[in-house]
Amino acid sequence: MTKRGDSKPELSDELQTLRRAPEGHDPETHRATERVDVASQPTQYAPSEREPTMLADADSGNSNQTVQLSDNSLPEQAFSDRYESRRTLGAGGMGEVKLCHDSLIGRDVAVKLMHSGFGTDSDARSRFLREARVQGQLEHPSVVPVYDLGRNAQGEPFFTMKRVKGLTLEEIIEGHRNGDVAIEDAYSRRQLLTALSRVCLAVAFAHSRGVVHRDLKPSNIMLGDYGEVNVLDWGVAKIRGAAEIVTPAGEAQDAPGGTQAGTILGTPGFMAPEQARGEIDAIDERTDVYALGCILFELLALEPLHKGSTPQALLVNTVAGFQQPPSERSPHLSIPPELDEIVKKATQLEPNRRFESARAMHDAIERFLDGERDIERRIEQAQRHTLNAQLALAKATAGGPDAAAERAKGMRELSTALALDPSHEGAMHTLMKVLLDPSVELPPEAEAELLEVNRQDRVKAANASSVAYAAWALLAPILILMGVKSWGLMVLMATTLTVQIGISMWMGLTGNVVPKYMRWTMPTTFAAVASLSTVFGPLILMPGAAAVNAAVMMVSLRANAITRRGITMSAMLALLIPTALVVFGVIPNPYVFEDGAMKILPQAVNFPEEATLAMLFFTSALQILSSGFLVGRATKALTEAERKIFAQAWRLRQLLPQEERPAGASIA
Repeated sequence: MTKRGDSKPELSDELQTLRRAPEGHDPETHRATERVDVASQPTQYAPSEREPTMLADADSGNSNQTVQLSDNSLPEQAFSDRYESRRTLGAGGMGEVKLCHDSLIGRDVAVKLMHSGFGTDSDARSRFLREARVQGQLEHPSVVPVYDLGRNAQGEPFFTMKRVKGLTLEEIIEGHRNGDVAIEDAYSRRQLLTALSRVCLAVAFAHSRGVVHRDLKPSNIMLGDYGEVNVLDWGVAKIRGAAEIVTPAGEAQDAPGGTQAGTILGTPGFMAPEQARGEIDAIDERTDVYALGCILFELLALEPLHKGSTPQALLVNTVAGFQQPPSERSPHLSIPPELDEIVKKATQLEPNRRFESARAMHDAIERFLDGERDIERRIEQAQRHTLNAQLALAKATAGGPDAAAERAKGMRELSTALALDPSHEGAMHTLMKVLLDPSVELPPEAEAELLEVNRQDRVKAANASSVAYAAWALLAPILILMGVKSWGLMVLMATTLTVQIGISMWMGLTGNVVPKYMRWTMPTTFAAVASLSTVFGPLILMPGAAAVNAAVMMVSLRANAITRRGITMSAMLALLIPTALVVFGVIPNPYVFEDGAMKILPQAVNFPEEATLAMLFFTSALQILSSGFLVGRATKALTEAERKIFAQAWRLRQLLPQEERPAGASIA
């Protein structure tokens, strides 16, 4: 009996003290299900020397209180009076399982009966009896409960158990392998992993009672339609402290792939290496852990871990040790590396390198499922945020007073979706559409940011312009050297230039470069330019200066369409007004044509040869240098901005899958 406080209670004293616990087994007749795969007779390998078998108390070491394992003490019942046979659920070499109606209780049960031909086989009857008692004493939700144990009128032992319905894990894996949509929808990978985790707990419970299953495989695991998980076929279970019983060699029969009886017990392909080598004393809880690892491999890869056309080939493959992880065997199934590691640890060749218990394997699977459940929640949330983003962006595209707010909301939702699931296909596609949107309309916040950048650039342009205009003052000594003819015109030219320099400096120092103040610079700038017509007339030197100033202002001030038209008109007025004054005789005509030659008459200054040539050279050079300086500064700023835009676009494209990137993205 189990002592109070014992952390590992054993099976009852009655079972622990039963003598001669044979190890042979017929698993197919144990399966109480409407979906039974009837296999051939069990294969039995070469026997070892028969030893006396005794189920003793493994903890206390007490083996004195023993009884012969026999069905003589079983009550003889009027089987046909209580149980009404409905149909056969399954049949095997030693017996069959029938669906019967229990008239006493009023329920359907599964009844396992031995074939009459085994009536004189004491070993077979003993193993049948032990199977019923082991299964009956493992009271766990995932172990099919035994209701009754007895003999019928013919003296044949039977036991009844709960009728279970569902699909075996073997059938489910086969459905996945064949692409059965109904099975794939009903049993996802996560659901199957959850079921296997529960199997691990059931096996751990059996281990805590001193029972090792020894024949765990997909066909011995049944999943019900309402979440039930049952571990079947406990007929070859090993009980701690019990010696083994083997079958004589003459009774061996061959059946590939079935449960083996004799020295080697279990199913080739799922039995552990120590089982395959016939090392009975080495079999413990970690033997079942190995089988659970094989089941997990097949569940993931949809093909067995060990392959072979014969049981012997499967055994050779087993003792060779772990080979390919499931992710390499079936790369198209996208098996996570965490599950690879669980399979690898569970199926180590040496038992001491496996999980120390079935519960430890359960914990590893649950840790993965916890992470996977978190991933699933993140995917669901990402989908919701993606739909919200698409709806908001559609409203923004439609326009209206809330377009900017909807666009901002859409981008926030899209950002959240990608943060939750960076590979979400819908979010990636929406991001691609946003990145490739040709619209140049900016939201108010972006428009305000752009205006501030433009303001800062105009401040820099105003400072640069004040320096450039001040450089024109360097021409004053040359003009004086040429000889002043009209101080009034000289004062006019100096005044307009000084006013322009002052306005540019004031705008640069104060930052007042808004359009209102910019409009001030147009008349003063081109008035200063027009004043150059007092030197060589309105058609020499002055038009070039007007063109240079217009181009520089448009580029450096980032002029919009209205401003560009204003600048162009001002430059034209600088040419038209002086010309009109000449045409209408308001001022003397500086140009005289005689004998096919044009003469320029002096107005503000005289034209001595050396000084005049110097004036023409330096004014031309100053136009080239000032335009190069101002336009070059603006071009540099535009080039840097363009590079930043392309760099940002490239980084954003890396967020997209390769197939979603626009054409030419790889070379951008």
